[in-house]
Amino acid sequence: MQLTTLLLAALSAVSVSASPSWMGGDQVTIQEEYKVPGDNPLYFCGDPANDLLKIEKVDLSPNPPKPYVIPVGVL
Repeated sequence: MQLTTLLLAALSAVSVSASPSWMGGDQVTIQEEYKVPGDNPLYFCGDPANDLLKIEKVDLSPNPPKPYVIPVGVL
């Protein structure tokens, strides 16, 4: 019983550290001409000319975005 637990734990650690096969190894190159208009650090993944949804402008406040911090005593 203990041997199977140890084997299962080792196998789980290996499978978590390996990159998923469905994600592929390709990285997207950021291109300046695909910048999303407005005050933001966003870029389109590809040419947005044929997209169904047209994004005209995105303004983020604060820019860059800051993580939400739960106030003490709320939970």
